[in-house]
Amino acid sequence: MFVLMLLLYASGAVLVFIDFLALRQAVTPAPLLGRMTSTMRWLILIPAGPGALRAAGSASMSARARRSRSLAAARCCWPRWRGRCR
Repeated sequence: MFVLMLLLYASGAVLVFIDFLALRQAVTPAPLLGRMTSTMRWLILIPAGPGALRAAGSASMSARARRSRSLAAARCCWPRWRGRCR
């Protein structure tokens, strides 16, 4: 089921991007088509690098936060748990 949903999502995204590209090319005058295409590529690709780095940093921080919370919970509960096992 998940694979089917992923396939449908990916194919829908491709169709949407093709529609956006066709619309931009339809409304842009012929002499400016190359500039429009290169400008849109730069506007889409320039934020991709910093966005990926920020997402990786955020994921790393949340993993550290989960680890520290679980360690804090283990430290908090350790003396009580050890006492019950005796």
